Amino acid sequence: MKGIVGLLLFVAGCGSPLVDAAEPTYTCHDRPIPLDVMSTGRPATQLGPDGQAALEGHEVRPVKDLDKWRIVEETGERVALIKEFDEPEERGRATVTHDFLVVERFGPPAADGRPSWHMRSSGGCNLQRDLGDLGVAEVALDPAKPATGNSLHLLVTEQACASGQSADGRIRVAGLEETDRDVRLVIGVERAPGDFHNCRGNPATPYTVELSRPLGDRVPRNAGLHPMREIVKP
Repeated sequence: MKGIVGLLLFVAGCGSPLVDAAEPTYTCHDRPIPLDVMSTGRPATQLGPDGQAALEGHEVRPVKDLDKWRIVEETGERVALIKEFDEPEERGRATVTHDFLVVERFGPPAADGRPSWHMRSSGGCNLQRDLGDLGVAEVALDPAKPATGNSLHLLVTEQACASGQSADGRIRVAGLEETDRDVRLVIGVERAPGDFHNCRGNPATPYTVELSRPLGDRVPRNAGLHPMREIVKP
């Protein structure tokens, strides 16, 4: 399918940052992550009594490098920590940039009469830009179609459950910024129609973005991730 960008949300070549009127929100495992947590957030070495108790909770894996983790949330009911890897890591078929840990109080009461701490979620993730009603997608260059003229050929893989169907007709360009050095894209996918879909995996869907000029030696980047990542062949 050839998707023509009918509306550019950003002026090509102006060098303006890829932001809307408000700063974009990023998520990890569908939980919002303020970007300033990574730069100015408290390290996990400063966890208080609740945080320290949470790390001793049921099924919580040992966290040895507390100085590298940042506190996203610390309350009497939930503790969330995040760590950015020195280099992206391969986790299964995905490349991830962060590790995330959420521990919550739930289940039968402990000795103090309150529910015990239990691990709620743990694992690698990418900081994905929240696109509202659009779902996130993996984006790669189409190896069968090198960039020609003003056309940039992509393969877009929907991440939401869609019963293995193509994203044809549902791919949207949520942001596009062209500079002399790179082309920054934010790609989203409209949800598949219907109330229930299984998660058997979705195919890569061909999609073409029309640029204001040939790609040349400029680098295409996925600006839906933080930090941005170069779009490469699968």
